[in-house]
Amino acid sequence: MSLVVTANRGPRPLVLKVPMPSTVELGTLAAGARAAEADALQEWSGDGAVQLVEHDRETGAMLVERCEPGATLDLLDDPDDADRVAAGILDRLHRPRPPGPPFDRLAERAVQLADALPARFEVAGAPFDQWLLDTAVDLLSQLSRSGPAEVLLHGDFHLENILSSKREPWLAIDPLPMVGDPAYDAVQYLLFRKGDLADPRAEWAPAIARFCTRLDLDPERVKAWMFARLVSDALAAYTEGIPLPELEAHQGDLWSARLVDDLRD
Repeated sequence: MSLVVTANRGPRPLVLKVPMPSTVELGTLAAGARAAEADALQEWSGDGAVQLVEHDRETGAMLVERCEPGATLDLLDDPDDADRVAAGILDRLHRPRPPGPPFDRLAERAVQLADALPARFEVAGAPFDQWLLDTAVDLLSQLSRSGPAEVLLHGDFHLENILSSKREPWLAIDPLPMVGDPAYDAVQYLLFRKGDLADPRAEWAPAIARFCTRLDLDPERVKAWMFARLVSDALAAYTEGIPLPELEAHQGDLWSARLVDDLRD
């Protein structure tokens, strides 16, 4: 999370962002990625994302372009239009980038998380079904060993992190950047899309397939990353005090993980 306030430099509208510690993120695939936000914005140089204006490395504070009017992509009436816009932005952001500082490699984070999850699960008192944890660990291990060419990832790409703008119709904000499998960046977007569906059990699989087709992504890899992320996020959230019934409730992380498992081939 970050402290965010509006600012101006002369006539130019900006946003001041100061990153704040988040203990929940430490138990997830995105752990530590926030520290590279400014580097990713500099790498993209305004192509599909907001422009970085100034960055203080000591504090992490950033001045970035402010999107105006700043409406979120979920306000579009037609989900297909939202998918088209989102896919076009991801296609621009997903540029080849050799792994290495300042960006973590997603595959290495997956290995680390797979190694850490069983012990965290036991310390938490094995709060949910063991098969969910075991499947997540297996998928993280499998995904880390193979995959398509790695790209610079946004890392937190979803409907509310795509804003309307004057410079371009839509721009991405708030990345948690890593280098890795492009399928990973479809996860958060499609989780948000699920929340808008009247019948996720019937409608979500086709929505996943259509979005993946736009970006030539393997939908099974997307669902595998999605399951692993949902389970690891659920464990991190439970450890931070989120009640288990909330995680198991309709649209909760564990409810969603079970649904993803049903949809996997």
